[in-house]
Amino acid sequence: MNKPEKTIKQVCKVINVKGLHARAAAQIVTLSSRYQCELTLTHKTKSASSLSLIKLLTLDAPKGSQIEIVAKGKHVKDASNSIKQLFSSGFGELES
Repeated sequence: MNKPEKTIKQVCKVINVKGLHARAAAQIVTLSSRYQCELTLTHKTKSASSLSLIKLLTLDAPKGSQIEIVAKGKHVKDASNSIKQLFSSGFGELES
């Protein structure tokens, strides 16, 4: 009997000034490719795979946006923690 896939949902806030732009989206793609799970990001009515740079950019998520992240698969806990840290660090763009 197969075990059901694990799923974790969380909401992260975009806190960097430039929002979810190309460099930030590229960091999401790079991070996501490390895990055996599917991450889907949703902003308002638009959703995107965390592995698609172009789709992530179409989310149109400026500073202050709430992003729902759903992780499904094998490494959901590690992937969820890593992506949460990426958002909370402002993608390395926070001013000191």
